[in-house]
Amino acid sequence: MYISKILIKNFKCIQQLEIHPNENFNVIIGENNQGKTTIFEALQTWYRCYQLYIRPNRTDFYQGNNLYLAYKNLDFLRLSKDTDLFKSSPNEAIIGLTIKDIDSVGNGIVFDLQFKVNRPQSISNAYLRVIKNINNNFIRFASHLKSKQIKLDDAIFLYQTNPVSRVLAQEPFMNEGQIRKKILRGKSQEVLRSKILLHSNLSKLENQVSEVIGQSIKFDITNRNRKDKDEFINLQVQNGGCSLDIHLQGSGLIQITEIFATVDYLASKLNILLIDEPDSHIHLSLQKKLMTSLKSLIDNQTFIISHNDGFVNETSDGELFYLNQDAKNTKVLKPLEDADLIKKDFGSPILTLERLNSSDNIVFVEGNDDKKYIQQLLIKLNEIGVVKNPDSLDTCFFFQIRGKDNLITKLDYNRRTLCQLFNDKKYIVVTDKDFTSITNSSSLNNALMQRLGRSSKAFCHNGYCIESTLFSDLNKLHSYLAFLTSSEITYIESNSESILDQFLRDLSNITSNRYQRIEQQFETQKRNRPELSTTMLSDVLRDGTQNRNTLNNIMNKYLIRDYIETLENTCSVSIVPNGINLSDEEFCNKLFFDFINQLPLHSIVFDNHIQILENIYNARF
Repeated sequence: MYISKILIKNFKCIQQLEIHPNENFNVIIGENNQGKTTIFEALQTWYRCYQLYIRPNRTDFYQGNNLYLAYKNLDFLRLSKDTDLFKSSPNEAIIGLTIKDIDSVGNGIVFDLQFKVNRPQSISNAYLRVIKNINNNFIRFASHLKSKQIKLDDAIFLYQTNPVSRVLAQEPFMNEGQIRKKILRGKSQEVLRSKILLHSNLSKLENQVSEVIGQSIKFDITNRNRKDKDEFINLQVQNGGCSLDIHLQGSGLIQITEIFATVDYLASKLNILLIDEPDSHIHLSLQKKLMTSLKSLIDNQTFIISHNDGFVNETSDGELFYLNQDAKNTKVLKPLEDADLIKKDFGSPILTLERLNSSDNIVFVEGNDDKKYIQQLLIKLNEIGVVKNPDSLDTCFFFQIRGKDNLITKLDYNRRTLCQLFNDKKYIVVTDKDFTSITNSSSLNNALMQRLGRSSKAFCHNGYCIESTLFSDLNKLHSYLAFLTSSEITYIESNSESILDQFLRDLSNITSNRYQRIEQQFETQKRNRPELSTTMLSDVLRDGTQNRNTLNNIMNKYLIRDYIETLENTCSVSIVPNGINLSDEEFCNKLFFDFINQLPLHSIVFDNHIQILENIYNARF
């Protein structure tokens, strides 16, 4: 038996939210003040209402309505007054659990058990009225449990553990009924010694704690046989050769022990385990072990609130929930279908999700260098007063798609996952031409915009790769090279034009080394990129070899380096110092970053760079 849906209406900070949990394990993350803890409080409130309606025979619910919860017994909720329980007026909330089980012939059967909770109009902070929303569902549920000979109060048990830093130094002996009452009231840590004393399998508990801590842990109740004479329990913990009372142990060991000691009391048909920040007192190196141990618990439906990447990285598909304003606006919270996308592509998943949440645009770029180039261009153009709205830098989140191969498929995959989290983002795709003809590149961008939505953008910058945008305006390129080498611009210009003319001749000659090198690179790309299956190298070269001013369409990293080194040798100048020790990619990276970083000195601004920033940031110039 498990919860297949949670419905919360007008409860605290949640106007309406429908949650579809995993039947075993659920980790809820999200920014502060979005309602993660409110979900736990709603579950606790539902459980109090459920118990309130069980008749003394334990097999039926009270048929009438208007039972009452005393306000003073709502100490498990964060309230300063009873109206705090409701998001808005009228002061009535609905909390429902859809519970799924198997009937006598093996078919799935569901029970939608909803409670209305409201406050009286004439008196404050006295009590809450509890009403069964659809009485017939409760009758069906009771009948179903009777057929299985299960008592209503044995069918469901809910336990929430909160961050624990210390326990009572003097804890009295308690019986099992007293322990369960403490657990129910959210004061489980006050009976930790008693839970260990009455644990059904102490060796198992010791093994669970030892496995997470990474050391052999033993619990020794020295006055176990004096419970009828002594008032308080004396519990010593043997840890690493030392023996100390449990209240003197570290907060991590106490937190872990508290969780696993309480699980022993979850023996119902549906055990709901709520764990709020289990990592709060636990070292990073132990968190993975704790997560593994929690996931191994059987016969429990576990819900965890965490702000910790260690826990996120251990989730599987269907176990991770991100609660943000978008989820609350759509009124539905479902698990991420592909948690691996979040874990693999984000160095710090939680921090990155929060940055995504605060961004307006999600920008897909081919490589990490593209992101750095674009961001640095905005910063440097702002420094020289070209950009009029410098705050634009915070509006975009860059997402690396690692190359142009299978681009539409990759973007569909990434966008589908991101759309589960965010509904109001604008998607922008920036790509290199990268052996794509101008005609095919335009068709690809149109196809991408159709997939990504009406408000999206997809465009190529004016170059084979982003570094080749320096060749989109040869006059400005020559001005920059003259600045960089302290040479006369006419000297740079005449030598550059001679070199580029030779490039044009070589790229039209199938026997030249330059042509054969380009052909080899094209064939390699074609094998790995199905979209190039009908593209011929002649189509690509036609776009790039019409004249010197079109070479930017074919100037890949190999040709950029070839051009720069030829110019350095011809003019006896240094453009990329120590470039001989760099790969083609590193060489071009240094060339382009040097250009960007020296913008405040040379103030040479390419029109194509402005167009890139306008498309991405909506920046004003």
